[in-house]
Amino acid sequence: MTLLSRTGRAAVALSAAALLAGCGAQETSGEPQSTSRPSQDLHGAPKVQNSLDTTAFHREPCSVLKPEQISALEMTQWKPEADLDSTGGPSCDWGYMGGPPDYTVSRTAVTFMVNGHGLKGTYSKRGKGVFEYFRELKPIEGYPAVAAGSTAGGTPEEEAACEVEVGVTDALSVLTQVNLGNGSPYQGDPCGRARAVATEVVQTLKAGA
Repeated sequence: MTLLSRTGRAAVALSAAALLAGCGAQETSGEPQSTSRPSQDLHGAPKVQNSLDTTAFHREPCSVLKPEQISALEMTQWKPEADLDSTGGPSCDWGYMGGPPDYTVSRTAVTFMVNGHGLKGTYSKRGKGVFEYFRELKPIEGYPAVAAGSTAGGTPEEEAACEVEVGVTDALSVLTQVNLGNGSPYQGDPCGRARAVATEVVQTLKAGA
């Protein structure tokens, strides 16, 4: 079982804390950095070409998925819960209790990592034992993305859980986490599911509040 399934919302904070660790204390968090900064400051992360303003969603993080998107993602029965004070930044956690015989909980969380350092923070810890997995993904709606996070010892496919992080500025990312309970049709491809949710999130951000 993954960290997210063990502790529910607490796992969002734990994973966010891992993303926050390891960057220089002199860096400011949450604010887009100058595009003129040397590329080596990004620790190998792709540069964000068209920064997105996410500020309006920091106050209402659950509004990042609109009703029609919730329907398209088959999450109409999922209960959203906002947390404006989570470790990484404002987040929304959607939870769903499955039916018989298992009644296992599935969760999807979206966190605006205003207390982090964007994808460069994640890239800076690649191969340093912070994450059990790290995969570069094709851009999502034109924005760089990775699947990177911690499981209890297996792959995302084995654990039915995945974390997809999208860089929306050079200094800010949006983290989408999924943890799939028994019976979920997406268990075999949790990163594909996380990418689908992240795609809807970025589409909302591009459209504006």
